[in-house]
Amino acid sequence: MTATLLDGKKLAETVRAEARAQVETFVREHGRAPGLEVVLVGEDPASQVYTRNKEKASNEIGMRGKLHVLPADTSEEDLLALITRLNADEEVDGILVQLPLPKHVREQKILDTVHPAKDVDGFHPVNAGLLASGRPGLVPCTPLGCMRLLDL
Repeated sequence: MTATLLDGKKLAETVRAEARAQVETFVREHGRAPGLEVVLVGEDPASQVYTRNKEKASNEIGMRGKLHVLPADTSEEDLLALITRLNADEEVDGILVQLPLPKHVREQKILDTVHPAKDVDGFHPVNAGLLASGRPGLVPCTPLGCMRLLDL
């Protein structure tokens, strides 16, 4: 049996090129760039890097990526209000809430509030149910990336 090199960098370049082309198509069809809103609550260093990179990567392929950084003491009510505003904003196509959330915030309540059509992580019960039943829907990006790597 021979080993197979899984070239993640090469696949990432391919995925970025595919996404860039899809963004261009979206812009032609909708007259605007798709929007991804990333929500970070607190000062976790790893989460800060991850969410900054999501905003940067979105912008690099032509999306309108925006990072919302909220203090760790943000109330659950205020976070729910932000999610509700993003759900209602027609220029917001995707919402990513960075986990973990502070202990005083009910994580599931927040994730359930993200509209299923904007839930890019696939955490909403509707999306999780579609995935579990093998039906079309939003697929979480990390497992999908792993599956694409295995397809190489």
